[in-house]
Amino acid sequence: MRMKQPTGHLPGLLLTGLLTLIMRPAAAAERPIQVTTARLGEVTIYQEYSAPATTLSLNESRISAETTGTVLDIPVRVGDRVERDALLTALDCRDNQLRLQQAEAGLASIAARVTLASRQIERTRLLRQTRSASEEQLNQQEADLQIAEAERRAQLASIAEARLNRQRCEIRAPFAGVVRERLVGEGEWVNPGQPLIRLTDLEHLEISAQVSVDLIGSLREADTIVLETNQGSYPVRLRQIVPVVEALGRNREVRLQFSDGRTLPGSSGRLLWRSLRPQVPADLPVRREGHLGLFLVEQEKARFFPLPEALEGHPARVDLPADTLLVIEGRQAVTNGTRIEQTD
Repeated sequence: MRMKQPTGHLPGLLLTGLLTLIMRPAAAAERPIQVTTARLGEVTIYQEYSAPATTLSLNESRISAETTGTVLDIPVRVGDRVERDALLTALDCRDNQLRLQQAEAGLASIAARVTLASRQIERTRLLRQTRSASEEQLNQQEADLQIAEAERRAQLASIAEARLNRQRCEIRAPFAGVVRERLVGEGEWVNPGQPLIRLTDLEHLEISAQVSVDLIGSLREADTIVLETNQGSYPVRLRQIVPVVEALGRNREVRLQFSDGRTLPGSSGRLLWRSLRPQVPADLPVRREGHLGLFLVEQEKARFFPLPEALEGHPARVDLPADTLLVIEGRQAVTNGTRIEQTD
């Protein structure tokens, strides 16, 4: 006769087996995830920026005539470099010379009247002592002297104007520069205000750049700015950020000055500068719960550090000490609080 096997321990065995199966994934989950790490200072980058720029001359002038006359001589040619006060154009100045001579002759006549009036007053004052001249006569002579002196001052002003017009027959360079264009020829009659020579200043230069409004802050903070052209690279310094935003490109014009050396007016190139704010590469931040951030290593665990200003696909600014330990390889597999194990 066969004996029945006891069945009282069967439910306990089944429960133990189920608990073993349930506990195995939990035990596996407790295993640390292997990751590689690096200090923040080792992966930090400093973003480089650029903007189109052009060198401008502050004085691009059309030198004009200030008096009438015939052009006698133009001693400069296109491309010539001239110094300040160099002769650019000479006009026929005989008319102005004659006016000066007439003014000087008129002054001599007035000076004689002043002298005569002064002597008459002296004589009348002596006669007044013997009552041989009236007070009315003296007053008239003093008035004549005042009129003559006023005419002399006016004539002196006329002489100064005539001399100035004579000087204006020689048109000279107001600054050192290069002749860009001759606008008249010898023998032409010119009038006041008529352009004669186009002159470009080579000494007083500035750089004009169009910079996106988003990059103005980094440019203002940059310690080194360089203008790169096909003629070379030139260090420059920021002079002014024009307080106007261009409606089309959302740019602002920036004016800069050369620190050392200079390029030619009209030269185009790129303005280069580097941000002083440390950033991490665009592929390093990961997204967790809708936020981009980094995983820091704290007591063998990964702690998620959000970056509020981070944008997908762009380098992100980080305000952490340079020796902060970051999770690099394996960061996609961890979450906040995950145990980690550093590997070489």
